[in-house]
Amino acid sequence: MKARWGLWLGLGGLLLASGAIAAAVRTDPWPGSPVLTRLFALPSSKADVKQLAADLDLSAGQLQDLRQLTAGEARSAKLGEAVQSRLQARQLNTEISAMRMEKDRKARLILGDKYTAFRQWIREWWARQVGHSRQRSELRQAAREAAQAAK
Repeated sequence: MKARWGLWLGLGGLLLASGAIAAAVRTDPWPGSPVLTRLFALPSSKADVKQLAADLDLSAGQLQDLRQLTAGEARSAKLGEAVQSRLQARQLNTEISAMRMEKDRKARLILGDKYTAFRQWIREWWARQVGHSRQRSELRQAAREAAQAAK
């Protein structure tokens, strides 16, 4: 009987762990999302860049090197504009995957032992960004509904 309970507890633990991993994958934007573009290109994120630099004690050179990685993110976003077939889409997905792996490799080289802290910082920052975006969207929707109701 104890063996059965142990098996069930073990399976339950695996299911919880797999759920936690799945949740982490859904909330971890790196390297699949244009995190660096959003961080470095949007005027509203200037304070966030300063906070990243302070929190991770990044040098000006490290920040500049990360900023340069945004070009690859932009390139990957533009590649989809010319896709007209499934074959092209598969080729594009392969190319984008390779570009993401290269972005990650370069970030690891730039950040060295700060890479893990960078990833954590990005996950937390991205979650806040997504939350703010959802709130703004909900407010816009509520305003539209109120305007419709007033008519």
